Amino acid sequence: MADLATLFSLFITFLKIGAVMFGGGQAMIPILRYEVVVRNNWLSEEEFLDLVAIAESTPGPVAVNAATYIGYKIGGVLGSAIATIAVVTPAFAVILSIAIALQKFYENYIVRSILNGIRGAVIGLFTAALITVVKGVYKGLQPVSATMTTLIAITVLISIVMFDVDPILLIIASAIAGLILGLLGVWRI
Repeated sequence: MADLATLFSLFITFLKIGAVMFGGGQAMIPILRYEVVVRNNWLSEEEFLDLVAIAESTPGPVAVNAATYIGYKIGGVLGSAIATIAVVTPAFAVILSIAIALQKFYENYIVRSILNGIRGAVIGLFTAALITVVKGVYKGLQPVSATMTTLIAITVLISIVMFDVDPILLIIASAIAGLILGLLGVWRI
C-alpha cells in the first residue's frame, strides 16, 4: 500500500484534474497525461495509451475510469477510492452550484460569454487529445500495422459520422477485427 504522502498526492492530482475537466473525459486526456506520465511518473507512455483505450471502452466516464485504475495501481483499493472521489468532487460541487443558480444567471451576458469561451477551450483540448492519442498509437508500428489501424479508424469514423452506428458495436467489431488480424499474423508490432 502507498504511504500517506503518495495518497495525498493522488488526491490533489485528481482533484486538480477534476477541477479542469471541461468538455468530458476526452478533453482532459492531455492534462491527465501530463499529471500521471510527465509530472508524477505513475505510468509510462505505453501504459497511458493502454489506459486511455481501456477507459474509453469501458462503461462510465473516462476520467472516473482513469482515476479508478491509476488510483488502484498507485495505492490499491484505498488509492482507487481516493482518486475516484477526488476526480468527481469538483464537478459535483460545480454542478450542484449551477443547478441552484442556473435559472437566475443562465441568460446573463457575462455567464453566456464565459461559457462561449470555455467551448473554445474544449475544442482545443479535444484536438490536443486526438493528436496525443494518434501519435502514441502509431509510435513504433510497422507499416502494415499502421495501415490496418488507419483502416479501422476510418471505418469507425465513417460509421459514426455518416451512418450513426452505435459506438459500442464499433468497439466490439474493432476488437474482433484486431483479434482476427492478430491470429492471421497481420499485426507487426
